[in-house]
Amino acid sequence: MKKNNQYLFLILTAALLVIGLVIYAFLFKLSESIKSTQKIASALDEVTLFTEPDDSRKPILDGIEKAKKSIDIEVYIFTDSDIFNALFNAKKRGVNVRVMLEENPYNSYGANKGMKDKLSHYGIINKWSNRVYQYTHSKFLVIDESTGYIMTLNLSKSALTKNREFGIITEDSTTIAELEKIFEADWTRKPYNPSNSPLVVSPENSRNKISSLINSASSELIIYDEELEDKSIENLIEKKATQGVKVYVIVADPVSVSSNKDVISEFKKYGIDIRYVSSPFIHAKAIVVDKKTGYIGSVNLTDTSFDKNREVGVMIDDPKVLTSVRETFFNDFTRGR
Repeated sequence: MKKNNQYLFLILTAALLVIGLVIYAFLFKLSESIKSTQKIASALDEVTLFTEPDDSRKPILDGIEKAKKSIDIEVYIFTDSDIFNALFNAKKRGVNVRVMLEENPYNSYGANKGMKDKLSHYGIINKWSNRVYQYTHSKFLVIDESTGYIMTLNLSKSALTKNREFGIITEDSTTIAELEKIFEADWTRKPYNPSNSPLVVSPENSRNKISSLINSASSELIIYDEELEDKSIENLIEKKATQGVKVYVIVADPVSVSSNKDVISEFKKYGIDIRYVSSPFIHAKAIVVDKKTGYIGSVNLTDTSFDKNREVGVMIDDPKVLTSVRETFFNDFTRGR
């Protein structure tokens, strides 16, 4: 009888141990899932998307023409005369307009000089961007402290008529406040300390946020990028491919961006379907993960863009927007080489 009781005790102990291990494993997996979700949880779910060159200047001109109090613009290149005219008309209406421009855009030294002189001549407040960054490559507008435009595109004729670009329009108050915080920090040459928001900002948090987004992919990862040459990001994308995630990538034509030759060759080794498109020119920087979370903004997947530039993008989980980006992507993808 005593042996039977001991045997029963051992069985119960083993059963409890197994149950405990199962519960632990479940809770550990749940904890890791929650951590992963938290990393990308801050995303906008109600935004408006515009796509270039399809929508051209209209979304931006409409916003400027509706401005009543203020317009703040931080942009890498600004050369478009129609947008200048809209800003001048806004100033005549009494709108307070401020424009911040990159002094020496890469391969386009002096591109903004004519526009800066023109802005000054017509009394529009303007300033070169903060030289602490290698480039101020961000492209955003804030109108009346209530509407924000976060874009992949510069305010140039080619961006609006020849390039593949995306822009996000939001009225989310947290995001608007953070955009203004970035603008004021850059305008006054002060450090920017990011708050918890959907914004993706270089050099403060873009590497971590975009890495976390890519790492969250479980079934599908699509990437638009003009230029892809950051090794840690390349390795992460390759890792996802080896884990069974279907990866699709579109980059700019290597004739225009020679460094893309290397990533095309490298990704093919991992079975990653990477293509380039010549027309429209691929200037977009966008990611969609598992059809449910995405990123759009100025950040290229390069170490300069992550670590040395001022860049601004945004995380989104608006289903209609993500569907539209995917549709545009695969239309381009079928024409890619």
